[in-house]
Amino acid sequence: MITNLDPLPDSLHAWIGRYQQLAVTGVRSTNVTRKISLHLDRFQAFFENAYGHDHISTCLPRDVLAWQNTLLHQHLAPATINNHLASLSAFTTWTHSQNTQLFAAGNPTKGISELGLPPLEPRTLSSEQVRSLKNLCDRLERFHLLKGRRLFNSSANADNNNKRLHSYSRPWRDRAIVFTLLSTGLRREELVQLNLVQLEPNTPQALRTGRKARINKVRGKGKTERRVFLSADARSALADYLEKERSLDLTPQAEALFFSAVGLPARAQDGRLSPRAINLILAQIGEWHDSEFQDETRKISPLRPHDLRHTFAFQLAKTTGADVYELERRLGHRSQRYLQRYTNPPEAIAATYVEEF
Repeated sequence: MITNLDPLPDSLHAWIGRYQQLAVTGVRSTNVTRKISLHLDRFQAFFENAYGHDHISTCLPRDVLAWQNTLLHQHLAPATINNHLASLSAFTTWTHSQNTQLFAAGNPTKGISELGLPPLEPRTLSSEQVRSLKNLCDRLERFHLLKGRRLFNSSANADNNNKRLHSYSRPWRDRAIVFTLLSTGLRREELVQLNLVQLEPNTPQALRTGRKARINKVRGKGKTERRVFLSADARSALADYLEKERSLDLTPQAEALFFSAVGLPARAQDGRLSPRAINLILAQIGEWHDSEFQDETRKISPLRPHDLRHTFAFQLAKTTGADVYELERRLGHRSQRYLQRYTNPPEAIAATYVEEF
């Protein structure tokens, strides 16, 4: 029950503001706070558009259902609509606990069911696609070379490939990023937050000669931490990057494993890559990959970070016999629904199983 605060008018806007002030801001994370505000603002706009006022006391379950249907007709995903409903439900439940007489028919979200969710299917690369993607990454430097007039106008030394590249190109870094994602299933946010000290071992020679390497204390969702291991391809790619490129972009606070190129206008103060940069890197690699294939089934664009995570997870599920505990440990996922996503093969792969019968 609210005490020592000014009484609120019969206004949806006023109650939303009070709820955010007391129960959301400073209590939930910045990202969650932003999403809750967006969801509640959308409901308020819907309600005011429907009735021409925002009297919260007149809000009924039929209004919540109508909003749910409106979001559905706007072609939002069922999971997104359920997130909107969860934000509204938390708000109306809190509001009803503060003033049980406010809503004419009680909490308007009580009894409103979430939408059913379709089966989750990962976008997994086939073994042939993984092989051709790795093949391209091993040749990635050639795609970054200056050509035509840019090469003619460059004062580059023909014997120094690094100086014949586009000034912001980092092919060895990008190759290491792809191989690391394929080998570990890291999320893009987890990847860009990695520091060199988390890599063990973290010298080029040790990575090349050692039979094992790992990344420690990967910080995932829900403040979880986990350890992931690196394949031989990933160890080799990281060794090449550390030896040939990382030193080009070091900052005085050189903690990050992966840096943006020096001189980029959007480069962060500490030089660390952004999640958006990972998206752009993979999208470009996907386009280069597909330009070499006529067969549509071999193409991978648009290539996204989660495609590589799904590929790793699906292969891990096959190797471990869908061991839920191992999937939890290596993927940093606790939701059974999302873990099942990785044990269910994509339709294109499942279709090939019947050929064996």
